[in-house]
Amino acid sequence: MKTYLGYAIAALFGALLTFTFTEKRREPSWQLVYAHDNSGIATEGQKADLVAAVIAGKEVRVYWEGRYVKHAADAGFLTVIGDEVFAQIHEIKGQRPTETPPSIEFRQDTTWSTIFATNGDRALRWFVKG
Repeated sequence: MKTYLGYAIAALFGALLTFTFTEKRREPSWQLVYAHDNSGIATEGQKADLVAAVIAGKEVRVYWEGRYVKHAADAGFLTVIGDEVFAQIHEIKGQRPTETPPSIEFRQDTTWSTIFATNGDRALRWFVKG
């Protein structure tokens, strides 16, 4: 009887250790925290949650759509003014997308950067890694 109890305790302890190490190694995932339309009006989530994430130093990614393209970029530099968030993305080499067939070419001698804003002029989805 003592042997079975010892095996049971050892198995339970092993399972607990496995769960603990697995949870610690799990890669944080991106979660949608806030989205707004072209006028800056909220469509999902709470802007206050995005502001809190920026203040806490969390990584932020911005998603937006064009006519037939979808983009996502890590926010390279974040600023909070009042209850608005501004995200400057890293400069990229300009692209020339083609819809049919789907392809992208570099534009020669063109770079692009922007600052996105929660009160801006385009619909955005704001993701936080956590």
